Amino acid sequence: MRTASYKAFSLKFHKKNWLDRRPSLCQFELTFGCALRCKHCYTDCYNKAGYIRRELNTKEVKLILDKVHDRGILWLCLTGGDPLTRKDFFEIYAYAKNKGFIITIFTNAYSMTRRIAGYLKNNPPFVIEVTLNAVKQVTYEKITQVEGSFSKTKKGIDLILRAGLPLKIKTQVTKDNLEELPQIKKFMESSGLKFRPSVFLHNRINGDSTPSNLRISPQEVLSLNGKRKLSLSDCDLSLDSELRAQSCELFRCAVSGGDGIHIDPRGNIVPCSCIREPKVNLLKEDLAEARGKVLDWVRTRYFSGNIKCQSCPIRSKCYNCPGKALLETGNLEGIVNWYCDLAHYEYKAKKQK
Repeated sequence: MRTASYKAFSLKFHKKNWLDRRPSLCQFELTFGCALRCKHCYTDCYNKAGYIRRELNTKEVKLILDKVHDRGILWLCLTGGDPLTRKDFFEIYAYAKNKGFIITIFTNAYSMTRRIAGYLKNNPPFVIEVTLNAVKQVTYEKITQVEGSFSKTKKGIDLILRAGLPLKIKTQVTKDNLEELPQIKKFMESSGLKFRPSVFLHNRINGDSTPSNLRISPQEVLSLNGKRKLSLSDCDLSLDSELRAQSCELFRCAVSGGDGIHIDPRGNIVPCSCIREPKVNLLKEDLAEARGKVLDWVRTRYFSGNIKCQSCPIRSKCYNCPGKALLETGNLEGIVNWYCDLAHYEYKAKKQK
């Protein structure tokens, strides 16, 4: 039997679906619920019992997974909040696994238990991605705002490693943990893991600016990058982002390419994690039709007043996007000065080399 590398298989699958105008991946927020209350989290505003009670039940999640599978989507990211906090997580995971999805689980590891680790060892996901933002208790719990969370999270990570599960750990760089990055990097490398920091923060999905207020300065970002500790990356850009940057189309990211879909905890397909309107409920509509409505909205957004961004010569290098702008300014075309400054500082630094 012929075999192929995962990279070759993935590329071939994505290209085929791209040509067929079909999505390849789905990010499914199973819940906004989470045991932690991280200051930088963009969904923590909905981490409340009143919102969680109105989330999808097990039967409804399965119905949507059926629609996702029938549409030919192969990659499935189970995220939140923390999906491990759902009492029916095993049932949902097993259902998705039996359908043949390639599954990624986003979790904080705080909710990881011996039982969950043992189950996943026998039914492993493609990868588990954990966010670890400090290796000192005082710093970690300042960020999570939950006493005792540091030891429990470290135990959760240890359970994942002992089970031999595929693990990636990310670090969200903020004002609170900037000075601790060398120690975090050392911890990652001692555990055989790659240090994967990100500097990008945006407002919560209700507009709360708490996460954005934790950004380090653009100068500090470039200082980190200059020491080769950081890879500047954020949302996936579409293959023709350079061309889109020269047009009057507002979106130049993968959202407009249609390669993936984003589903919220109530079963709505939405443009992306930042933009929650328009939304189409998948309990009521076919996925292809719902996706089509959302894509039509995305692809018909054009610059109407923000001449500064539209005509900017380094627009293709900027990390701002309509979603972040909407959350921070209330306008898809809004200018977020932090991203604007970062793009210009980085451009000047490269020109001076």
